[in-house]
This record gives sequence, C-alpha cells and structure tokens, in this order.
Amino acid sequence: MATTTADDTAYVTTTEAIQLAPELNSSITHILRSKDPLDAQEFSSVEYINKIFPNEHSLSTVDQVLARLQAKAKQVQEELRELTRAQTDGGQKGQEEVEAAKKGIEMLFFKIKEIKEKATQSEQMVQEITQDIKSLDYAKRHLTTSITTLKRLQMLVTAVDQLKAMAQRKQYRETAQLLEAVLQLIQYFRTFQNVRQIAELTESVARLQSELERDIVKDFEHGFTQEGILVGNIGQLASACLIIDILGDDVRQNLIEWYCKLQLRAYRSVFKPNEEVSALDNTSRRYAWLKRLLKIHDEEHAHIFPASWDVSRILCLQFCQITRVDLTDILARSASTVDVPLLLQVLQLTLEFESQLENRFINRDVDYALNEDVESAGFSESISPCFEPYLNLYIEAEDRTLEEKINGFKLQEPVPEDDLSVTVLASSTDIFLFYKSALTNCAKLSRKKPFLDLCTVFGKWLRIYANDVLLAKLPKQGDKRPINREYLRSICIVLNTADYSLTTTSQLEERLWANIDPEFVDQVTMEPERQAFLQIISACTRALVRAVESHYEPAMVSMSKLPWGTVEYVGDQSEYVSMIHATLKTCVGAIQELITNKRYFRTFCDKLIESFVSRFAANLTRCKPISEIGAEQMLLDTQAVKSFLVEIPNLGLETTIAVPTSFVKFVNRGLGKVETILKTAMSPHEPYDMFIDHYFLLIGDRHLGNFQRILELKGLKRTEQQQMVDAFLKKQSGMDNLQENSNVMSVLQGMPAQISPQGPSAGLAGNMAGFGLAALGSGPVAGLMAPGGSGSGDGGGGNPYQLGNIVTSSILSHSPFAALAAQHLNSNSPGGGAHSLGGDVDTGGGLGVGQGGQTSQAGGGSFAAGAKINVNIRKFVAGIRAKKDQDPGAGTAASGGPSGAAGN
Repeated sequence: MATTTADDTAYVTTTEAIQLAPELNSSITHILRSKDPLDAQEFSSVEYINKIFPNEHSLSTVDQVLARLQAKAKQVQEELRELTRAQTDGGQKGQEEVEAAKKGIEMLFFKIKEIKEKATQSEQMVQEITQDIKSLDYAKRHLTTSITTLKRLQMLVTAVDQLKAMAQRKQYRETAQLLEAVLQLIQYFRTFQNVRQIAELTESVARLQSELERDIVKDFEHGFTQEGILVGNIGQLASACLIIDILGDDVRQNLIEWYCKLQLRAYRSVFKPNEEVSALDNTSRRYAWLKRLLKIHDEEHAHIFPASWDVSRILCLQFCQITRVDLTDILARSASTVDVPLLLQVLQLTLEFESQLENRFINRDVDYALNEDVESAGFSESISPCFEPYLNLYIEAEDRTLEEKINGFKLQEPVPEDDLSVTVLASSTDIFLFYKSALTNCAKLSRKKPFLDLCTVFGKWLRIYANDVLLAKLPKQGDKRPINREYLRSICIVLNTADYSLTTTSQLEERLWANIDPEFVDQVTMEPERQAFLQIISACTRALVRAVESHYEPAMVSMSKLPWGTVEYVGDQSEYVSMIHATLKTCVGAIQELITNKRYFRTFCDKLIESFVSRFAANLTRCKPISEIGAEQMLLDTQAVKSFLVEIPNLGLETTIAVPTSFVKFVNRGLGKVETILKTAMSPHEPYDMFIDHYFLLIGDRHLGNFQRILELKGLKRTEQQQMVDAFLKKQSGMDNLQENSNVMSVLQGMPAQISPQGPSAGLAGNMAGFGLAALGSGPVAGLMAPGGSGSGDGGGGNPYQLGNIVTSSILSHSPFAALAAQHLNSNSPGGGAHSLGGDVDTGGGLGVGQGGQTSQAGGGSFAAGAKINVNIRKFVAGIRAKKDQDPGAGTAASGGPSGAAGN
C-alpha cells in the first residue's frame, strides 16, 4: 500500500480548504464533461495515489507517472494563463461595447424627440386647416335640429287645435288618431319643458285628456240605463273605447269596473241575502242568470269593447267572486241543517259551471289559446272552494254507508255451494266497486283535504273488513266441524278473497295517488291495509295446515300404537304410511284446485312440510321404546313418506310439473333429520363406545340432552342409560370437532331428557373401548361386516329402501365396527369367499355379498334376509360377553394387546 507524504498532506489540506457551492460544482462538471479523476468534484489524493500504485511492484513506474503529472500540470498552467489573458482582453472589449451602446441610445432618444415635435406641428397645421369646416358642420347640425323641432312644434300646435275641434264634435275615431299623434309629439318635447310655450301646450293637452275621459264616461253612462240596458250609439261608444285605450290602463280599468258593476247590479238586487231565491237549492238560478247576461253581452255589448280588453271574462270573474261570498254566507248559516245530497248536487253543479266558463275562455280567446304561459282562464276553483269546509258532511255520509255495508258483511255470508266457479266472496267485489264510485265522485268535488279524508275512511274500513269479516269466517282452533272439501273450500275462498283484496288495494292506492292533489300524495298510503290482508292470507294458510293435520292425526295415532319395541322383522311400509298418503292426496289435491294464486299454494306446501316434519318427529317420542329393528322399519316408512311428500306440488294437477329443486331440498332437509335420528337409534347400544362413536358420526355434537333423548327413544333402562351417559361424557372430553348442539336434534327439542350425569364410571362402557375381533372366527356377523354393502339383489326388486342400503352404507360402513370387521374378514378369508348378509347361521340363506361388493341371489328376499340382522348383532355382543367371562384376559388383550383392535 502506498504511503502518504508530507507534501501530499499539505496539498490535500489546501484543496479541501477551497469549497465551492454545490450548484457551481454541478455546472462545472456539466460543462467540462471530463472523466479525469483529477477533475472530480470530490478528489482525494490518497485514493488517487493508491489507485496508481496499488502495490510495491508498481512503484517502479513512479518516474514515468511523475513526468506525466508534471506535463499535465504544465499544460494546465498554460491553459490558465491563456484563459486569464482572454478574460482581461474581454473585459476591455466589453467596456468599449457598453460605451458604444450608450451613444446609440442617446442618438435614438434625440431622433424620437425630433419626430414628436414634427407630429405636434403637423397636428396644429391640420387643426388650422379644418377649423372652419368643423364650425360649418356644427352650424348645419344645429340648423337641421332647429328646423325639425319647429316643424314638429307646428305639427303639435296644429294637431292640438284639430284635437280640440274633433273632441267638441265627439268624432271619437278621428280624435283617437289625433290624440295618439299628439301624445307622441308631446313625448318629443319633454326635454323642452323649461320653455314656457311648450309647457303651456303640454298642460293644454293634459286638460284635453281629462275632458275626453270625462265626456266618454258620461257618454257610457247615458248609453246604458240603470238596469244595464244599452240605449246609446254602439259605433260612438266603440270609437270612444279607442280613446280610452290610448289614455292608459288606469282609465280603461276604471271603465271596465264601472261596466261590470252596472251589469251585476241587477244580480245583487235579485239574489239578496235571506231571500228565498238566494237559498242553496236555487244556486242553479244564479248560474242561469249569468248565462243570460253573457248572451246579452255577446250579442249587444261585445262590439263596443275591444277584444283585448277581455270584458266578458272580467265580468264572469266578478260574478264568481260575488257568488262565492254569497254561498259562503249561506253555508255558514245552514251548516247544521244542510242536506248532504243537496250540498253535493250544488257542488257538482258549481264544478260543471266552472268548467264551462274555463272552456269558454280557453277555447274562444286567441290570447289564452296561443299563450303557453297561461294554463287557466282563472275560473277553476273560483266558487267551489267555499264548499270544502262542509265536505266533511259528505265524507261522514260515505263513512256511514260503509259502516252499514260492513255490518251486513259481518253476518254469516254463505259460501255458494251450487256455484263452484265462485272463488272469492261477493262482499270483496262489492266494497271495491263502492270505493271506485266514491273515489270518482269525490275527485269531481275536491282533490284536496276532503279527498285525503276519504282515503283515510277507505283504509279504516278495509282493515275492519279484513279483521272483522274475513278473519271471522275462518274456523277457530278446536272447531269440531268435519274436515271435508266444503270445509277446505270455505278457507280457500277466504284466502282467495284476501289475495284479491290485496291486489285491488294496491291498484286503489295508485288510483288515489293519481287523483289527489300533489300536495297530499305523500300522505296517502295503503301499506297497513296490505299488511292486514297478508295476515289474513297467513291465517288461512295456518288454518289449512291445521285442517290437514287433523285429517292425518289418526295415522299418527296409529303409528304411536305400533309395538316398535318388539318388532321382529322389517316388512313393507306400515299401514299408517298409506293412511298419511291417502289423506294428503285427498286434502292437498283439493286445496290445489281451490287456491287461485299458486304462489300461496307453494307457501301452504312449505308450511305443511314444516308442520308435518315437526309432528312426525314429535310422534317418535310417543313410539318409544323403539328397538333396532323397529327403527329400521320406521326408517323405511320415513323413506316412503318422503317419496310422496316431494310430490305434493303435483297433487290435484292433471298434468304433472317439475317439482322445484328448492322444495325437494326442503323436504329432504326436514325428514333427513328424522332419518339421521332413526339411523342413530338403529345402532346397537352395546358396546357403549361403538354406539357413542356412531352418535358422534351421525349427530356430531356434545349435547348431553340430545344423547339422552336418543337413549330414551331406544327405551333403555335407567342403569344402562346412566352408564352410557358416563361413557359419553368421558369420550367427548377429548374430541374438539364436535358441535355444541346439533341442528339434527332440533326436531326433538321438546322431548325431555331425564338422565342426570353422574360422572365417568369404570363400568362396562369403559372396559369395552378396545374390543378386538380376533377371537370371533367366522360367523354370521362376519358376513354382515363384509365390505361393499351397497349391493341389491333381485329378491328386493330394486327397492331403494332395502336393508342392505340402509344398514351397510348408511351406518356400518362409516362406523369403527366396519373397520374392525373388515380387518377380521381379511385375516380369515384371504380368498374372498362369500359371507352371509344377515342370513341365519344354520340355514345359510339370504343375500350373499362378496368382498368386491358384487351381489347374488342365494335364496329369500332382501327384507327376509335382513330381518334377523340385529338379532345376529345381539348374538355377536352376547358371544363377546360370554368369551369375556370365560377368558378374563381377553379384555386386556382387546384393550392394549397386539391382537386387539386398538393394537392393530
């Protein structure tokens, strides 16, 4: 490694003392773009020397390196000298250029100043040249304005003189033309009001306008009598209206008001308050009076007034105002005695009258017909709102009518027996037809608060109809009437009526929304009424389910009376299964035909299945004790029941349909729990550990109550149950994969569990944990335990409920028993001989099963072959006990020896 000399250290220190800004260093590096280490920003002489002389051998070139560095230093020195000289020369040259630039700027300012002076001189010269021309232009403009003003003044003076002459002669048509011209000229001279003559002329025109207004009003007063009869000259009055139009809106409005008051004076005098003719029942005479007045106006007076004045419309509006005030007073005085039909009649008449006036002016008047901004002529609700405070009388009358109808419906409305086409109660159609009529009538009278009140009345009586009429027609629980087709039809008709009412209520709600004023739409809802009818449908469904339950209850009683604890063999399905099938076929088929909305039939089917499964499972508790063979027979019956339960949706149909997969799964899920319970009950309870393992396999929970319910079903003695409970508690303690409470046992939750746990014991259940089958030899049970237990023979006829399917595949093939039996079979039958599947030892009959799972018919049917399987299992257990008594060491070998199952 090279060493560092004192000179190097001094050089390094010197270079490190010179620190440039990072930006400057970066700029220098970017400009130079040098790869020489000497030009690096962070140069280290020590690293550089170590890089040149990495070892001692490289020191032999030190002279060459030194010479090269000296040459480079000399070159750098020369470059610095040249750069310094160039920088010095450049500074002098730059100073010279700056001085030259300053001189150029001074010359530029001088030239600009010279140009500005010349421009000023030019402007002065142009002004001197054009001064006379501008003066002449101003003079011409002023002269033209003066001439125009004088001409217009002359015209104004002339027009005013002519206007006065025409006004005196009452030539109103010419006066109107002159007046319009004068007013336009006066408008021109408004800026000359400080001129005395112009001011006097303006005042003269104003006086003339007032005189014209006064004369025209007098002409109109003389042209009509006090009774409003036209006696004046129509042409003169029509011409006078032209002047009124020019005089302004106030003058025109005053004249129209005078005319309307004059024409309605007779109306006020005829229909005075407290007069008989002003009574509510004479309202039609008011409207007839206006029609006569309009006829006179159209024939005689309409030609006087310009169409733009819309005099007839204003006349009708004032009539409506007066009539509304009069009717309000009349209704206020007679509110307590007013007759509702009369009130509705007058209101209907008023609405028709308003509609006629509205159509008259919307259709006839061009201004209204063409004006898109005008939606109404102003007559809608011009009189009728005075009736709204009293429409509660109408709503109360409708309420009383509905009350009478509902009270009539509450009487026992007979279900028509002769007409089978009737599917709903006539009362439902009656009430909705009444609602339709009442809605239409009220919409004509009012669409605001009274209409909202009517909606409230509709909802109230629909709820009463649902709860007091429909619900009352359903049979009560405990009803002793016979369950026949008429009984079911009465329930289905109520259900169909509730469905019809539910649908029609939604349609009614839409009609109400469409007819009520938008202000009240949010306050209209029929949701409580829909919920009421849905509750009726639910109640009908429950009533139908109860009816079917009552019908198949004898079958359930028959099932509970069978001696399930002493059944010796498995046969065909039991009689109670046929009874259930016949009941469901009759009842469900009839219900299928009677329910019109098949959606509710599907709901009924779901509820029926749910109820049946619950009752069927509960009925198991009444069948105890259930032996192993009895459980097999009951499992067969359950399979048969399930086969026709899944076909319930097709009962009563001429053409079968595909049963929904969801329904099939629902049935399988419900009865599958019962099947699992029965499969568990089929297992021999001895040895205890094997039964408990089987329980864990099928039920899969650690719930003691559920385990005790299974023991109760089997009808075991209290001492045996207690021992099995101890074994159950001991065995479950080491199993973490068990549920706390299996859903399978939910169907037996109502069954009491009567055994109290006493803790683990050292009885038979504990000693049989590791039974081996080495001493069994060959025998009937060996055939039972043969693998491949899913075969079927000809003797069974392909019956899905064959004993081989139920026992070997569903139970033994998954239990610890099967593994032990298979092991014993392999050790004793290496050649794969046939073994009996439940045939008796002495007879050798039954269904033979080989190791490969193939089956053959050896004699006898499958049910006969399986009739004694549990007898053989019990013989097997008894043999084990006898062997244990003869050879006490067998238990030791079984529990831990090399020949035991545990050891294997």
